[in-house]
Amino acid sequence: MRISCSNDKKIFTEHKEGIPYLSSCMLDSLGVPNLFATRFISWDEKKGEGVEGLRTSLMEGDDISEAAPVIQEYRDRLARQLGSSIDFECVTDQRHTSFVHVASESDLGIRWPRRLPLHRQYVDGVVTDLPDALLTAYGGDCPPVYLADPVRKAVGLVHAGRKGTLGKIPAVAIARMIVNFGCDPADMYAVIGPGVCMDCYEMGDEIYDEFAGEWGRKAADRIFARYPSGRYHLDLREANRMTLLETGVPEDHIAVSNVCTACNADTLYSYRAGRLENEGTAMIVNRWEK
Repeated sequence: MRISCSNDKKIFTEHKEGIPYLSSCMLDSLGVPNLFATRFISWDEKKGEGVEGLRTSLMEGDDISEAAPVIQEYRDRLARQLGSSIDFECVTDQRHTSFVHVASESDLGIRWPRRLPLHRQYVDGVVTDLPDALLTAYGGDCPPVYLADPVRKAVGLVHAGRKGTLGKIPAVAIARMIVNFGCDPADMYAVIGPGVCMDCYEMGDEIYDEFAGEWGRKAADRIFARYPSGRYHLDLREANRMTLLETGVPEDHIAVSNVCTACNADTLYSYRAGRLENEGTAMIVNRWEK
């Protein structure tokens, strides 16, 4: 695949067998199955080309009766590459909130896309300690944040777009894990997945003011920069890293992706780059293989 990184440090590993995907080196080292899918259904390494069109989420204008079976098939194929299936999946109806759901057994295996139960609507994060539970999230530039606690054997996955980042959704997820599973942030690991980079994420002054009002001007100045265009740009990666550090996750337990979805729009889905025929898919399985 053709993926450019902002530096040479290897944060994610490419997997080209089956449906191509990226996996977090940190989560791989813990033995936790995980992935971030590309836009390809398959990849021919010898030819250096692939078949595009991976569909894993319902998009505006889709006919649900036609799209749902295709979406479910591809999500199940991805899940099976992690040794799981959508029979164990929990997915939420992401609406750019900072709400996080604690998954129960009754939440697993609902054949989305269809109308989700009320308690999973307007929710952008899920946490669980259920063995083998599969958590799924989507993003068209918004980075996923993967959470893993090897002591309590619990995981989380949040969709950290601008609004979720403003609401510190990784901290909300960690608080849920502390209260419900007895997790200690000092034991936890966190990975900020592929998403739009600061150079590609232009914002209006009102967004800077919004963060400055909620986070304070000093914190806002760390994650915003005024570019030569005169417009602000927001660093979602650093914003979420700051939130993770504030919760007590050790700095050396945090991995930050150097892959920008907009810079790699030929390989990954991106709203900012005008390539959002579908969305990027993140998955994590609460299974510990090491």
